[in-house]
Amino acid sequence: MVHNLDLVIDGLTKEGLFKGATEIAKSVRADWDHDKLQFKLYTDGITNQLVGVWYDDREKQILVRVYGNKTEMFIDRDAERRNIEVLHKAGCGPELLATFSNGVSYEFTKGNPTSEDDVLQEPIWKDITRELAKLHHIKEVGSPLLFPKLRHFLSLLPDTMNDATQQQRLVDKGYTKSKLEEEANLLEDRLGSLGCPIVFSHNDILLGNVIWDKSAKKASFIDYEYGASNYQPYDIANHFNEFVGVENIDYNRYPNEEFQRNWIKSYLSHYQNVSPEKVEESQISQWYVWVNKFALASHVFWGVWALLQACHSSIDFDFFGYALIRLDEYTKRKEECLALMGEGS
Repeated sequence: MVHNLDLVIDGLTKEGLFKGATEIAKSVRADWDHDKLQFKLYTDGITNQLVGVWYDDREKQILVRVYGNKTEMFIDRDAERRNIEVLHKAGCGPELLATFSNGVSYEFTKGNPTSEDDVLQEPIWKDITRELAKLHHIKEVGSPLLFPKLRHFLSLLPDTMNDATQQQRLVDKGYTKSKLEEEANLLEDRLGSLGCPIVFSHNDILLGNVIWDKSAKKASFIDYEYGASNYQPYDIANHFNEFVGVENIDYNRYPNEEFQRNWIKSYLSHYQNVSPEKVEESQISQWYVWVNKFALASHVFWGVWALLQACHSSIDFDFFGYALIRLDEYTKRKEECLALMGEGS
């Protein structure tokens, strides 16, 4: 049973988060001793605040996620809640425990968020391919989210940044709103015509959203804020882009072709339910082309998203600097990736 609570949690202070988490625990874990609760503040997200709360067993903790300032501009929160419930029934996500005015509470997923080193380890990345193939088989398919959501972000972006120095940097680099709209049109034309399959997608498989349970040797995904139908290669492309990190970005960590092809082979074997040896090399080559083309769209999507966050977020993170890094990488790789050729490209 999902508890729908008339509650607003102060996500700006640790005290407010712990007080709010206590109120959630009183509702969804009435048998706990609420005078002896323990808390852990997680910091992996850069748009929301996440706190864990438990009584006697840390592995039975519940998670309370408080949405960031004005994130309702970017996210359909009703759709997110439906996603959590659908994915839990399919064995792809935690159980939703409660909703409140500015957040949700759900079960703890045992394990730890992956790091840049973790996702290069074969037992981990191979199980990520299994879990993603499982997710992509959920039959909740509609129109792809990517370009409508990108255009929505662009519509919210001011014509000029409030900070004149920031605006001048965008002008100097050629990242004005009108130029970004042109790039979105170009990408939709070039990528939308590839004929890629449409599946239910996570759309935000950053490393902090991949949980690795070392004892069970199992990967799980969390935080389905952006979960929706999308082009199937996009989830893989977006995940590969996240190998470089968020806080200390290093594009030398972007996976090379050999790694990508091995990863794609494992993924396709799970998705098609065949042994890896039966995955055709021509398919792997096709998917390698698709994934690297969609990596471009991932850079523009999160670059524009970060510009919006720079305008509205109260979280202490250099969103503007992050936007420039993503858009610079898009510019650097654009011609190379668009020139990649494969069947149907």
